Amino acid sequence: MATSSNEEILEGFLCPICKADLKSASQLTSHFESLHSEEQDVLKSLKDIFGKAKKIILNNDDTDLKETFDRALKLNYQEHQYYYQEEQVIGVIRSSTDYFKAVRSARLERYATETNKLLIRLDKLVCNMPADPNQKKQHEQDVVPWLDGSSVKLCPSCAKSFSLTRRKHHCRLCGSILCHDCSVFLDLKVARSIVDPSAQQKPEPEDTNSEKNQLRLCEHCYNLIELRKQVQDSRNAKTVLMTAYEQMQSLMEQARPAVAMYEKMCQSLFEGETTYNLSDVNAMRGRVGKLAEGIDLLSKQIASLAAQPGREEKLHRSIRLAAENFIKDELISLRKLPTEAQIEEVRRQRYERAERQIELERRRMELERVTEPAGPSRPDLNPDHDDDSPLLEQMNIIRGYIKEARKELRFEEVAILEANLKELKKEYQLQKLSSQF
Repeated sequence: MATSSNEEILEGFLCPICKADLKSASQLTSHFESLHSEEQDVLKSLKDIFGKAKKIILNNDDTDLKETFDRALKLNYQEHQYYYQEEQVIGVIRSSTDYFKAVRSARLERYATETNKLLIRLDKLVCNMPADPNQKKQHEQDVVPWLDGSSVKLCPSCAKSFSLTRRKHHCRLCGSILCHDCSVFLDLKVARSIVDPSAQQKPEPEDTNSEKNQLRLCEHCYNLIELRKQVQDSRNAKTVLMTAYEQMQSLMEQARPAVAMYEKMCQSLFEGETTYNLSDVNAMRGRVGKLAEGIDLLSKQIASLAAQPGREEKLHRSIRLAAENFIKDELISLRKLPTEAQIEEVRRQRYERAERQIELERRRMELERVTEPAGPSRPDLNPDHDDDSPLLEQMNIIRGYIKEARKELRFEEVAILEANLKELKKEYQLQKLSSQF
């Protein structure tokens, strides 16, 4: 069996040189001896093969003919194996990589160019889109000229004929003609997000059933736009690592001012001020503790993520170590709170100092009253009407605000309100003091 140049399959006792069919083994041998005597090595090989096959057949009459020749060929190959030990020379090698890249680049360039043109048109369409339907249609035709459909009788996509019930429509990106059934609609909010992913979308009334908030496209243009949107989404998609890390960074940013506020509140207690009480500082300490727990949990989650050995695994360990150091250095090492007894003692001392200062101020005003010349007497303030003082009313309002701010842990606001309350109290005491003289 042999194969010619036109891939035709030949069968029989074929000459390996001229491909002639000699019908039998004896004729093939005679043919080879007479016409191809110069190929003595091949002839000897053929004689050996037939001779061995003959011996095997004579020794075992039940042997299959095909199996006999296979055994004879194998035996002959083993005896003359040295003929096939010559090293094969590598022929000419031609790389198809450059050709493949050229074809691929041309294809990608064609699709990329076409997609970019559609994106430019889409940007012009959605920019300053009129709300009025007639103005909107004119705006769409100004951006993308529509093809003349006077001679188009069939839909290019489904090959159905146009009629009164099957009207002609145009793709808003390429201007081609199609029927309603072959149209694909792109939402305007999605279109704006494609042309400008970073822009904040304005809330629009939900009206998904109406076509006024959609663009009519052909299937080809829609597929190109949708493919670009998928690429954008894949690029903007955040991994589990990135999401957890951003959440951890957000908690760290919240923890820093919380710790600073806690230190400020502690210092206020140690100085005997009444701006904050012990329950306020304990609430702030609990908030710092919750932030520390959240940071620790997220860092453990990042460390447990599957990572490739090397740089990625080292990055996970570094994030976990940084979180541990932050919790240890910034959140755990907080100042110890004073006890109730210590706070009361400091406030008592502060109150005594304030009383002494008031007494000194009273004596100073008495001396000034004795030394100053006689004049019209001041009208005495009626102590029965102290509750009607505007200062008292303002102080009561501020106390209500302070109570609400403490409840919502807005301690910065508490500090400002307490400072205002102190000023009002001081002014009220001065008024009472001056009224006595």
